[in-house]
Amino acid sequence: MGILGASGYGGAELLRLLKGHPGVELVGFSSRKYEGKALSAAWPQLWDERLFLPQEEVVGRAEVVFLALPNGLAMGLVPEILRAGKRAIDLSGDFRLPPEVYEAWYGIPHKSPGLYQEAVYGLPELHRAELREARLVANPGCYVTAATLALAPLAAEGVLKGAFVVGLSGVSGAGREGEGTFFAEVNENLKPYKVGGTHRHIPEMELNLGRLLAQGHTPRTHGARGEVRLSFTPHLVPMIRGILVTAEAEVEGAWDQGKLDALYRGFYAGEPFVRVLEDLPQTKGTLGSNRADLKPLYEGRTGRVLVFAALDNLVKGMAGQAVQNLNLMLGFPEDTALPKEGLWP
Repeated sequence: MGILGASGYGGAELLRLLKGHPGVELVGFSSRKYEGKALSAAWPQLWDERLFLPQEEVVGRAEVVFLALPNGLAMGLVPEILRAGKRAIDLSGDFRLPPEVYEAWYGIPHKSPGLYQEAVYGLPELHRAELREARLVANPGCYVTAATLALAPLAAEGVLKGAFVVGLSGVSGAGREGEGTFFAEVNENLKPYKVGGTHRHIPEMELNLGRLLAQGHTPRTHGARGEVRLSFTPHLVPMIRGILVTAEAEVEGAWDQGKLDALYRGFYAGEPFVRVLEDLPQTKGTLGSNRADLKPLYEGRTGRVLVFAALDNLVKGMAGQAVQNLNLMLGFPEDTALPKEGLWP
């Protein structure tokens, strides 16, 4: 295994998880900023004497390449990786959306539009069968994973008409060099951002739920899709890691708590990393784990359906999900090297 972009937060989590994987060998990792320097120069928490290698050397050594790079870079590297007979798991947004949609929302011309049709969307709970055969995986991020898992059972049941989604994220979700994440600005502060339908993850959420609406429980990445409209308002909260999503769903038909619980427990029965709770989820409960905790709630007074979802944005929302996809691609047990329990306090 090789990692490109190993000096970001997602890269650090990949390093931590893959170093404990009994079935793979981590043959190299790269960072333009730290090239030639020891791993500890970027990550003092990791015990490893090796150096950051040039990107080309990592690709040459690895059979599977993780790309933990900023948006817009993977699309130029993946064609070469695939031509060399290797497989790629991209943690950026480059292959999650149709190229024309990507260009409209990300503002970046797509360099490899033809590869979108080959990319498998990397949410195992929905695309497990496809992932076992994938050469290129488009690994989803934290907000989209939480929102999709929260609303997937309703969409697959064919009753989801739309939703208002509110997301709260720890500052690590903005990346190691994210703007507006200085301690003096974030501490004791709570702020919304990219509001009014401008967040680039909205079309990805709508695409995922549209697939479920049209295809049911086990959709294909490039199969039919219906139309779902979401409103999404993200907030930055003064904590390091964690995502909490509250989705108010507009649904068809008559519902009650028992019917809602049965739908969610049936949909996620047997899933190794999704828990449907009796109580409301909290971010601390998922800290450091690859788990997503959900709670559907029928609000009897108003007749509304609310769904709450919590996960660790750097594990199930990023690197852990990538390792989960790797396990499926290589035929390992899906939970290999992935923690189900969180850290407390």
